[in-house]
Amino acid sequence: MRPLLLLYLFLMCMAVHAQRFEPDQNPYWTRYCFVEDSSALLPLQGDFHVYYLQNGQWWSYTPPGLPIVALPEKGMRSQPLFGAGFPLFQATPARGIELPDVKVVVLRGVDTMIVELSRYYEGMGELVNERCKQLDCTRRPPIVLPFRAGRYLPNGLSFAHQSLFTPEANKQIDARTAMLTEQFDALWQQAMMEHRVIPQLNTDTCEQELHLPQGISRAEMPMRDAWLMRSAYCGTHLVHFPAWGHGTAYTITFIPYLPDVKKDPMKIHPHGRDGSRQPVDVTDRPAGDHPVEMIGADSSATFTLKLR
Repeated sequence: MRPLLLLYLFLMCMAVHAQRFEPDQNPYWTRYCFVEDSSALLPLQGDFHVYYLQNGQWWSYTPPGLPIVALPEKGMRSQPLFGAGFPLFQATPARGIELPDVKVVVLRGVDTMIVELSRYYEGMGELVNERCKQLDCTRRPPIVLPFRAGRYLPNGLSFAHQSLFTPEANKQIDARTAMLTEQFDALWQQAMMEHRVIPQLNTDTCEQELHLPQGISRAEMPMRDAWLMRSAYCGTHLVHFPAWGHGTAYTITFIPYLPDVKKDPMKIHPHGRDGSRQPVDVTDRPAGDHPVEMIGADSSATFTLKLR
C-alpha cells in the first residue's frame, strides 16, 4: 500500500509541476480575452482592470448572479498573447471553477462588465474544445468576449438569457461574439504557424500564512505537521512565517519527494531589518516533508513542513 501511495504522490507532484508552467494547456482551465465591441477585431483599449471572483460553498449552493459586495484590491495581471508583428491582445491567466458562484469582472472608466462563469460551465464547457477541433491546439485559445457594460454569459448573450439554457438551447451564441471569435481564431492559426503565440504562464501572486500546530512547544505533542498547499493558479507563492519574538529564525532542511531535486537548507527570519514581517518566496521549493527547526525569543521547537 505504501509504494502505491508514494507513486500517487510522485505523479501528483509531476502533474502540478507540468501544469504550473503551462496552465493554458489544462483542458479544465480557461483564459479570457476582452476585445472592443466592434465589427472589426480590436484589442480592448484604455485603462481597464480584470478581476476573478469565486464565492459560495457547494454544500449550500446558491444560484449564480449574486451581487458583488467588494472587489479584490488588485486585479489580474493579463499577459500578451502574440509576439512581434501581431496585434496586442491580452488574456487573463488560466482559471478553473472551484466554487459555485464564479465571475470575471472588467472595469473600464465608468463601465462594468460582469461575466457569469458558473452558468457557462453548466452547459457550455466545450466552447474552447469545439474551436480546438478547427485549430492547431498545441495551445488552447482564450474565450473571446466583446466588452459591454452589463452582465453577460461567456457566449456573449445577456445574463437575462440564462433561463434559456436548456440542453437544446445551450449552443446559442451572440452573433457579434461569434464573428469576433472567428476573426480571432484565424489570427490564432496564423500566429501558431509562425510560432508567435506566447505561452500563457499564470502571473498571479498568492500570499498565505503558515499555521503552526497547536502546542508545538510542548515536548509531548505527537502531531508536528504544518501544511503549505500551493495552488497551480499562482505563479508566485509568498508565505508569512509566524514570529516568536523579534529574534525568531527558522531553518528548513529540504527532503524532496523527487530524489534528483537538491536544495540547500534555507534560513528564514520573519522580521526584516525595519521590524516589518517579510514574506518568503517558496515558489521553486520542492514538494516534500521537510524538517524545520524554529528558534524563538525564549523557546525552540521542531516540526515537519509538508510543502505541496
